[in-house]
Amino acid sequence: METKKSFGVRMLIPILTAVFGIVFLFLGLTQYGFWHELRGPLPGFFPTLVGIVLVIISALALFQSFKDPARPVPMENWLPAVGALGIILGTLVFGMLFSIIAFLIIWIRYYEKYSWKTTITTTLILVAIVVGVFMFWLQVPFPKGLILDAFAY
Repeated sequence: METKKSFGVRMLIPILTAVFGIVFLFLGLTQYGFWHELRGPLPGFFPTLVGIVLVIISALALFQSFKDPARPVPMENWLPAVGALGIILGTLVFGMLFSIIAFLIIWIRYYEKYSWKTTITTTLILVAIVVGVFMFWLQVPFPKGLILDAFAY
C-alpha cells in the first residue's frame, strides 16, 4: 500500500534555497561581474559560485525529498534556519558585518558552548578572513543596514 506524498517542509526548503541560488547567480553575473581578464575575480565571483552550488544541492535535496518518508523534524534542527533569518533581519537593521559577528559569537559561545577565549579568537580570525577576502580583495559591498545608513548622511 503506497501513501500519497504530500507537499511539506522537506520539499519547500530546497525550492526556497534554489530560488536564493538563482538570485545569487543573477546578481553575481549581471550586477557585480564575474571575472576580469587582468585583475581576476570580481565582486560577483563568490556569489556566482555559491549560487551554482546552492542550485545543484537544492535540486538534489528536492529529488531526495520524494524518496524519503516524512519524519518529524526536531526543533534543534531549525536553529541554523533561525540563525540565518536572524542574520538577514540583522543585516536590514544593523548591517551585514555586525550581524555575522553577532551570529558567530552567539553560535560559538551559547550553542557550541566554547569558552570566551575560543569564541573571541575564532570570531576575530573569521572576521579578518571575511573582511580581507570580501571587502578588500573581491571588493564586495556589504549592506550597511538602516542604522549605519542613517549615520552616513
